[in-house]
Amino acid sequence: MSSLRSLLALALLVAGAAPVLAAEDTVARWQRADAACGLPSSPLAEQACEDRDRYAAALRRQGWCEARATTDYDHWGWRRCAPAATARATPRRRARPHA
Repeated sequence: MSSLRSLLALALLVAGAAPVLAAEDTVARWQRADAACGLPSSPLAEQACEDRDRYAAALRRQGWCEARATTDYDHWGWRRCAPAATARATPRRRARPHA
């Protein structure tokens, strides 16, 4: 029974890590698209810019925020948002009137 509990605990741990790993993969895709977006104007660069915007929207939906550079030489990227920042970033839906 102890091994079953250990297996269950491991499964829950892995399941909890999956969204973080998926977000980190999306961050890596955003970084590649951001780099390609800076290339001279071409269909490839335009597609990369569209992809970058799509990845940014996906990251925001997953609770990630852009971290701005603190110095001219600092690279900015993505980080997990504070809960209050996530609540502000999420668009509010209008309540449906009850019929």
